[in-house]
Amino acid sequence: MQAVKKYIPFFSSALLMWVALYIIYAHYQYYIDPDGTAYLTISKRYANGDYHRAINGYWSPWSCWLTALLTKAGLDAIPASVVINSIGAAGFLFISQSFFLKFNIERKLQWLMCITLAFFLCYAVFWQSFDDLWECFFLLGTLRIMLSDGFSAKPGLWIVSGFIGALAYFAKAYSFPFFILNTVCCTYFIDKKQCLKISATAISVMVVCSLPWIWLLHKKYGIWTTSTAGTLNTSWYLVGHPHWKAGVDMLLPPPYPDSPSYWEDPWFVNGATPHFWNSWHLFGLQILRIGLNIWKFIVSSFQLSVFFIVIVGCVKWLVIWKRNGSLSVEMRVLMISFLLFPAGYLLVNFESRYIWYMLPLSMVIAALFLQNRPLKQMTIAAILFALSIISYPLWGMYKMYDEGKIECTVIAQHLKMTGIKGTIVSNARPGLQTQRMLRIVYFSGNTNYACSIQNCDEQRVLSDAICNNISYYFIFEPAVNKNKFLDQKGQPLSRLSIEQFADIIVLKPE
Repeated sequence: MQAVKKYIPFFSSALLMWVALYIIYAHYQYYIDPDGTAYLTISKRYANGDYHRAINGYWSPWSCWLTALLTKAGLDAIPASVVINSIGAAGFLFISQSFFLKFNIERKLQWLMCITLAFFLCYAVFWQSFDDLWECFFLLGTLRIMLSDGFSAKPGLWIVSGFIGALAYFAKAYSFPFFILNTVCCTYFIDKKQCLKISATAISVMVVCSLPWIWLLHKKYGIWTTSTAGTLNTSWYLVGHPHWKAGVDMLLPPPYPDSPSYWEDPWFVNGATPHFWNSWHLFGLQILRIGLNIWKFIVSSFQLSVFFIVIVGCVKWLVIWKRNGSLSVEMRVLMISFLLFPAGYLLVNFESRYIWYMLPLSMVIAALFLQNRPLKQMTIAAILFALSIISYPLWGMYKMYDEGKIECTVIAQHLKMTGIKGTIVSNARPGLQTQRMLRIVYFSGNTNYACSIQNCDEQRVLSDAICNNISYYFIFEPAVNKNKFLDQKGQPLSRLSIEQFADIIVLKPE
């Protein structure tokens, strides 16, 4: 009973979060980011027993598996994904309070931090409906296990850590290398004598538990890999664009006939994957890219809190320069893990969601500093810190309000009612219009051939579309584009309007 009482801030905040999610769901149910269309499609494949096509090296399977289970139970895919993600969010909240308890954060600060996280997680659940929150929950769980009393003398905990590390890998592939690095570095400071033994045990368990999935990826792609995402992303961000496979020209074909777009599995249209070790030129380019990514990390940090980058700077100073023993072993380990987490993204890119793992750890560090201040100072500073964490999520919730509703309830419904079913190419510009197009084809059950060239010539797109037997040309901003479209015989093509939102040119009548 006493242990349950300790977690009352978690239970209360989790209930607050779930009630809030239930209330606001109606206005955020249509928001699907580009990643979400792929994840939802894969989840549907698992639910339908289409396992070969569901196995995917680019998108991690954990949330897809759980979403598929709820879908099989009769729940629609989108609410199922939100339910699953909210459970991951509750795990994130639970493990955060576990850290607050471990480091003896004052009770009133625990309440403030938990409630702050509850509001933050309402945003996070919708902003990224798959993988990130579950990854953070599992990885923070492995760190919390390593900080348990007597960890170095309890081999059972080493095994549990490895098993949870495998779950973190299933949640997001970045966890695989990070778990190895984090385990080795943290156990070194926990117990230098047994570091190798503990690390070898935990990492071996993680690898063994991960092997069935790695074998399935090998069977599908013909290579040994933990994920195709690492190879593709590090290549794309290094040179600034993908290299397409031979035979792929302007229009990117979907991997399967019923895929929303090539984005379901970009491996099948990707060609060469250059990396920084291939040439001195690419090595120099990678150095420049790291500099740019450091700037992106700073921007992402401000999206978590205006104080976050200050905390990062203080932690670096304490860990690297202050070696007089003023830090406890537990605090040093927490800070090391805090600094290690973003290291891998220096080769790729930064978004604030990539560093959500660091948020509860930063809250522990901030709370320990604040609770040593006079009561009035502590209260004001703690409230300001909490407000800084929820300010960007509030802005994000404002921007996401009813986003995607037009695509689902108007455009996609119009496509269904008029019998427009098949392959589509569009004049969508990179960014918001591309996201809208992915939502439209997902909601309407169509397939999009994406254009591989930005700002490409419209006539060339139409020519390639006709050569590829694509059925429809979808035009955003129809009031601007009033061109008369002709077929190869010079005859005008049929043009259908969807109110003021879009026009559709029929390229291949059914």
